Amino acid sequence: MSGSQKFVLLLLALALCFVVGTGLYSSWFNAASVGVFICLMLYFTRPLLMPAGYGANKIRTLVLVLAFGAFSSVSSTLNSLLPTLWSLPVLQNAPDWLKRLQPISQASDQLLAAIVIIVGIVFFCLRDRSVAGELPPLKKDIADKELPRKLKVFCNVLERDLMTIDQDTNWSPEHYTELEAEVEIRQVKGVASRKKIIGLQDAIRKDRTSRSFLILGAPGSGKSVALRKLAKDMLAEVNKTHRVPVYINLREWVPASTVVAGRTEFSVKDLEEFVIKSLIRRGDAYTRNFVNQYFDSLCSSGRLFFIFDSFDEISELLDASENSDVINSLSSVISRFMTSHPASRGVLASRVFRQPTRAFLADKVLEIRPLSEAGISEALSHYPQFTEQVRNTLFSHRPDLIPLVRNPFMMALLGEWIAVNQTLPVNQAELYKSYIDSRMKLCEQELSDAGISSREVIAISTDIAWFVFRSSKFGLEAPVKVIRSYFNSANVDAVLDLLSFARIARVTPGNDKSFAFVHRRFLEYFVTNRFLQQPAEVPDSHIPTDSRGRDALVLYAQLCSETEAQRLANLCWDEIQRYFTDASQRIRAIHCLRFLIDAFGSRREVLQPFEEALSAFVMQHVKAGDNILLAKICLEATGLLSESRAAPVLAAAIAGEDGWLQETAFRACRHLPKMDPELEEGMKKYVLNISETNFWRGRKNILLSLSLSDALSGVYRVAKMRLWSMKAALTSTVLLIIMLPFITFFSASYAAAVSAPILLFAKAGRTAQKEKARKVGGDNPAPRATVPFVDKGFLSGTIVLFRVMCFVILSVISVVGLLSPALALAAIPFYLFSGHAIYNGWLAAVNVVLSLMLLDWVAICRFVRSKINDLLNPKKWLAALSILATSVLGVALIFSAIHYVSQYPMAEPVFKATFSLLLALLAAYVAFTFIQSVRGGIKDVRMLRKFTFGLAIKRTQIAIILSECVSDYGRLRFVRRLESEGISATGDWPEGFKLAVGLGEAYTALARLEERWLNLDR
Repeated sequence: MSGSQKFVLLLLALALCFVVGTGLYSSWFNAASVGVFICLMLYFTRPLLMPAGYGANKIRTLVLVLAFGAFSSVSSTLNSLLPTLWSLPVLQNAPDWLKRLQPISQASDQLLAAIVIIVGIVFFCLRDRSVAGELPPLKKDIADKELPRKLKVFCNVLERDLMTIDQDTNWSPEHYTELEAEVEIRQVKGVASRKKIIGLQDAIRKDRTSRSFLILGAPGSGKSVALRKLAKDMLAEVNKTHRVPVYINLREWVPASTVVAGRTEFSVKDLEEFVIKSLIRRGDAYTRNFVNQYFDSLCSSGRLFFIFDSFDEISELLDASENSDVINSLSSVISRFMTSHPASRGVLASRVFRQPTRAFLADKVLEIRPLSEAGISEALSHYPQFTEQVRNTLFSHRPDLIPLVRNPFMMALLGEWIAVNQTLPVNQAELYKSYIDSRMKLCEQELSDAGISSREVIAISTDIAWFVFRSSKFGLEAPVKVIRSYFNSANVDAVLDLLSFARIARVTPGNDKSFAFVHRRFLEYFVTNRFLQQPAEVPDSHIPTDSRGRDALVLYAQLCSETEAQRLANLCWDEIQRYFTDASQRIRAIHCLRFLIDAFGSRREVLQPFEEALSAFVMQHVKAGDNILLAKICLEATGLLSESRAAPVLAAAIAGEDGWLQETAFRACRHLPKMDPELEEGMKKYVLNISETNFWRGRKNILLSLSLSDALSGVYRVAKMRLWSMKAALTSTVLLIIMLPFITFFSASYAAAVSAPILLFAKAGRTAQKEKARKVGGDNPAPRATVPFVDKGFLSGTIVLFRVMCFVILSVISVVGLLSPALALAAIPFYLFSGHAIYNGWLAAVNVVLSLMLLDWVAICRFVRSKINDLLNPKKWLAALSILATSVLGVALIFSAIHYVSQYPMAEPVFKATFSLLLALLAAYVAFTFIQSVRGGIKDVRMLRKFTFGLAIKRTQIAIILSECVSDYGRLRFVRRLESEGISATGDWPEGFKLAVGLGEAYTALARLEERWLNLDR
């Protein structure tokens, strides 16, 4: 135990004695107050136990001493202690003027609050803002006075290497866009929660306890760019954190494997040797000496923060299946190496497909989502040539380019193309070709010196790419010496140097040089050139299996002859027809359907021979609703259909009950050149039915999506009006909090209190779904009806009721205050908090304006517009008048009967008893419904606690557990547990089980999870 820790324990003991003494000799209330204050100060003193940041700790200590002094000086306890102190023999000779000094007898609340705020501000400003967290100085672990100077030089080498990679890949900070990361926290007991954190650096900075992070992302989401940015930020903090980031690209690693009991195993020692070699080749002899001398010490003391990139591109994994034991073995090796010391921390990045298994003990998983359309539009807007017309064309008519521009580097590539050509490329290949040709033009002098033409460079580059593509041993990166040995040509070295100089490829430094294209898209482009030259070598078998050649085949399908494109399209369609209804082989059909979407979105004429059959196929699966996931995938294929065929499919999905399908159809509608009236009305209803919270969070993306097509102008106006209405309501709410805080908080409390039972009772009505399904012999609950208010959720429902409640109260106050001066006195107290003492016309006008701002004018206008025709219809008037007359007659008869019966003496007791009975029955029904809803949820929670899941669960077991749940809450909780704990599914769904539309949020969440289990969320 350190000296500072012993000192803190001594202070805790003294503080405990002081609290107990205060309770015994003063009052226990004062003792509790003193205890709370001591706990607060202990919370602030936490950094004092950390040896790092000594200078900041001195400031913290000084502030705390001053704070304690200030509290002591204003304490009345000190006044009672001073006479006793002055009576001590040692202090009897003290000056009289000193004895007459009296501290402040009563502490001012404002002064005490100011002291606490000042202490809080100082500690907040001095908090640790580093990414990886501070460690004690190096001398605590390594007694070498020369280490700080040598470490600084070594960090310069690492930073220079990162800058070289950025230059080779043509990346610069202005192209970097902060990424959204969805964070999954896995605790020791398996309890997990999810939250969003904006920015990868913030996600790691806010977590000081997790030792290992797993970063997942789709291809092109910018994982490598973000990790290199993370490493550079951490290198800038080495002097403060005493922790060195080490960026390692795992695709350069060729692991040595051994087979033990039929399983492929890898060693931690082999990975360590690779990391050391990777660090040594980045510098010179000095770097090698530093690594050999200090690597083990730095690693064993937790001074290295490992940043491992491209797990899925390790050579052993490129052709491995998703369930291969190779993935599990490599995951375990990297985890053991990364956490070799209790203070060690690190990051591992991978695609979702072939991601590390749970053998990699990740404390936190960060899922990087690709750039949104709003982010892409904002980034490309830096190019003046990216006009509104080009933007609309990109998002509405060029879906083949959208996945491309989600990558920061490729987005910058497209921006450069637009800057030169002021339009979009015809296809992806044109973009790559233009970039490569421009680079070759910049290297004319080097080409002349090497005695080689640009055509020869491209031809040799194609051969090299084909060699790397076919080789399963080296992955996407191959040793230079192997390439030289294979081609045995004098021009190979010249081509490698030219590609590196032109920033088309990069060659790592050191003796064991390796070659790789700066982006895998360039590799796919050159492989596509090979396919065009040798069509017989096209691996079309990679399409249904989604193997490594799939992305290159997408590019090839956009460039090949019409006959060859027709052959590939027919091959996919045959697979779809053959296997889509076969559950065991359906994944092949899904891969083929997605290939059609990606490859022929801009070449739809190839699909004309079977377009009608494809349209019927899509409509069948969307309307049937037997499988949410299949319906969602089929909706994505509407971009392949003509407008007349796509509109009915999208209208059916928009008008459906599943939010996931509605969201997919909503995104697909922007590709239509013209909007069908039925579809447009369905989209308007969808926009208005989005919950208030979700609409506000996604307002930027929603408005951008709707502004990209002229056909969506009507829907865009509705969304814009709703946003204005929400902003007006928000402004009114802020003003009401200032002017009428009591009414505002009363309305909010009332709305929350009313929304909760409404939602509980509505959900309780759905708990009998399973019983109804059992009666008809099914395993799934019956489809439920959609209730917009209920389905929006508690928070959105509370907001709606709050707006209505405030409107009613303000309207009543305004009318009553103006019409009755006597009743206006009742409204005045509500304004006393804001200083208003007289209720006048101006105040009434303000009330009216604020109340009108709270209303949802979009819904009101649509309602009035829908009823205008009814106002001009005589039949509607006659029907309404007949209903009104019947109602009046019925009320009159009831009151006449009551008046007649009330003449008898027994009437009043009977009425009271009847009224009391009705109230009792109503209260019993409400209590029964509430107990039923709560009991079902509690029963499900207790049942789920009994289950303990491993790494995987059978789909049949999932279906059984869902069938045993009696509430929507229990089913949703179970599915979220499967997701949060990262459990995978095996086997097939049981006979009769369906992820059908309309079964509730739990089944939609399970369908989303099934998409991830099948690796279709890429």
